[in-house]
Amino acid sequence: MCVIILGSLGCASVERSTFLGAGTGAAMGAATASAMATKDHQQVTLRGAGIGAVVGGITGYIIHKVIDKKESQVRRETLFNLESHGISTGFDNIDLKKFDTFVSSPQVREDYVETHTADDGRKLIQGHKVWSIIGNPQFNIGSPKRKKRQ
Repeated sequence: MCVIILGSLGCASVERSTFLGAGTGAAMGAATASAMATKDHQQVTLRGAGIGAVVGGITGYIIHKVIDKKESQVRRETLFNLESHGISTGFDNIDLKKFDTFVSSPQVREDYVETHTADDGRKLIQGHKVWSIIGNPQFNIGSPKRKKRQ
């Protein structure tokens, strides 16, 4: 069941992940309970579906939150360590330690694009998040540092 949930969580909202988990859990619970039932087959199957739906819904919710937290952490680490990803700052030949410098922080906007169709209904685009950098970070270089007199 977890493999089905994990494989289907990409670019999903919390609600979709929870409902997917509940649906998968209900199906698995109903199938398992039905196979194990010896009497009162219908009631046991329904009870198994209910328990499976609750367990699957909780599992889908938890898995979605863990994945979302990891993605957020990776994005944050990438934005603040651009040099380690091969992105040049443009200040390669300047010794920045000699200057009063600071880097302004980027502002990042997160948008969610709902699932929609394109190309006259021939393409299905699944809902996903899009991050946009608003106001790029910049180096601000002041005058050369002066040695303190003692």
